[in-house]
Amino acid sequence: MPYYVGFNSLDHMSVVRTCTQASLGDGVISVLAFWSGAAIARSRGWIYTLPISSTVTYLASGVVVTIFMEWLATEIWDRWEYASIMPELPILGTGMLPMLQWLILPPLILWVARQQTLTSKPKAIYS
Repeated sequence: MPYYVGFNSLDHMSVVRTCTQASLGDGVISVLAFWSGAAIARSRGWIYTLPISSTVTYLASGVVVTIFMEWLATEIWDRWEYASIMPELPILGTGMLPMLQWLILPPLILWVARQQTLTSKPKAIYS
């Protein structure tokens, strides 16, 4: 939160609501990015082989949507502002933390999801 301003004047529940909406939005971006990769691979099973084209599409679509949503939130909707300590991308003005969040977490999510689906074995419901 120190990288953002404007939350100090809000009550606790308003801050929780705003952060929850942003988190849900991040989840939606991740799902849409996954389906973008699936569209390129023409299979939702692309996560098992991680073809370059689908993986790049997944990451790029997430970055583009993140940049757009940050622009909307900071410039159009006035949902939040960056503090002076937030590093920003040149020209675009998008905060580096939202960008790093997208560049670090989704590849990790892909790896974990792939590991879980490749190594998990269905257990019998009844023994």
